[in-house]
Amino acid sequence: MKKAFLLLAFNFIGLTSFAQWTQGTNLLYTTTSNVTIGAATVQGNYGANERVLEVVSPSGCYINLKAGADSMFLSHSSLYPSGFYLPGSKTFGFFLNSVTIPSLQFQTNGNISIGRTAGPAEYKLAVGGKIIAEELKVQLQAQWPDYVFAEYYKLPTLEEVEKQIKEKGHLANMPSADEVNCEGFEVGELTRLQQEKIEELTLYIIKLNEQLKTQEKRMQALEAKVNN
Repeated sequence: MKKAFLLLAFNFIGLTSFAQWTQGTNLLYTTTSNVTIGAATVQGNYGANERVLEVVSPSGCYINLKAGADSMFLSHSSLYPSGFYLPGSKTFGFFLNSVTIPSLQFQTNGNISIGRTAGPAEYKLAVGGKIIAEELKVQLQAQWPDYVFAEYYKLPTLEEVEKQIKEKGHLANMPSADEVNCEGFEVGELTRLQQEKIEELTLYIIKLNEQLKTQEKRMQALEAKVNN
């Protein structure tokens, strides 16, 4: 053991290109730019100016950071799912140009926040900024408003709609401006409510069209009587 340590020290002091330490099946191999644990040679094909730490194993590799009773480790294994394993009592974040607001943070309840501290517990993702996406799919559990076209649906009269607007300042079942300003709105639910109003509006237009047709027939009948 002492001889192996002396050989390692000698090679480093002499600025040789590599040093190797072996104890049983444990192996540490270093070059001027790389450190490999678990193999007798560098495993990857790296550039001359790259600095690399390799951990090599036939079944699983782990890098463990332990502070007191908490332990966080990176796992790449054929036996267990690969990933970061974090202590359940600690958050984990990535910080860029700031030590107070994480760019990305994982909460102890499994929620994720981006560009902000923890969001409300009932939301799995909280973003402190704008989101852009090519497509967004919302799948509601609530019933889509085709019930408006069912025979049992009671369509409010236009007089009732007018009264609602005068008294409340917004359409029935829709959030008020104050509610939206204070609490925001849920995209899926608001889309559902807007669809309800669109389908109600469609029924109003159909009824008005029927009334226009009836009046047109009456006008044609009156004109026929006058002409005769």
